[in-house]
Amino acid sequence: MQKSFSKKLNGLLAVVLLFGASVVAVKAQEPKVEDILSKHLDSIGTKEKRAEIKNRMAIGTSTFESKLPTRKTAGKAAIVSDADNLLMIVSLASKEYPFEKIGFFADKISLPFVSAGFRSPLGAYVSDHSKILSEGLFAGSISSRWSLSNSQLKKGKISSAGMKKIDGRKTYVLNYYLNGDSNEFTTKLFFDAQTFQHVRTEYRHVISGKTITFGQSGENLTGTEIAMTEEFGDFKNENGLTLPHLYKIKYLTSSNKGTYEFNWGATISQYLFNQKLAPNFFNFDEK
Repeated sequence: MQKSFSKKLNGLLAVVLLFGASVVAVKAQEPKVEDILSKHLDSIGTKEKRAEIKNRMAIGTSTFESKLPTRKTAGKAAIVSDADNLLMIVSLASKEYPFEKIGFFADKISLPFVSAGFRSPLGAYVSDHSKILSEGLFAGSISSRWSLSNSQLKKGKISSAGMKKIDGRKTYVLNYYLNGDSNEFTTKLFFDAQTFQHVRTEYRHVISGKTITFGQSGENLTGTEIAMTEEFGDFKNENGLTLPHLYKIKYLTSSNKGTYEFNWGATISQYLFNQKLAPNFFNFDEK
């Protein structure tokens, strides 16, 4: 009986040691944060090619869909940027929601109301968390202000969050800590484990109370969790840079009052680089 017990104990120890060794091996395979960031930049293009591009213009079509209330429309989209500015315009065939305009011009946030005194959920979220604009996270590598490739920006701290599968694809996950932001708001960046392309950003905020008026009855949603996800796909080479041609934004609120979901999409058909832009191009006054 003692021999039997010893065999079982030895077997158990072997399993524990094997499991421990496998965990160490997996961790050893995960690259360091700085290696992920370096390989990500290489996935966009060479250092020389990235430096050569002073501005970029992404042009395509747009979609918008909400589930409560049910609404679906489409239009056009343009995202124009340089190292200091970002301008996004989405036109939509809707009287209630004719456009979305998001801008960061010379250190100033610009978020025009979609109707008198009202912003869309997307505009309101960016307004509440404007550092995702000022620190260059919004729009990812579509933008010349992309935080990870723009050395001029003041960036937050970055740490590893391990690996996660997204739609069957392995990704490396990094935590991004916005400068001076609370622990209630979290940001995660996802990179394809094979290509190191940035494929997703997740923003999440849990708040004690929030009044939402767009598409709802202006009710106060206590204990609301608001999540916004940016997804990037269909990467193609454009003038030496490999950039996303599919851009999706998902906004989701969840509380004891219910769940509300809004989705925006842009299919980019063309990138233009180093355009001669007017000195006052980056504003919404005449757009």
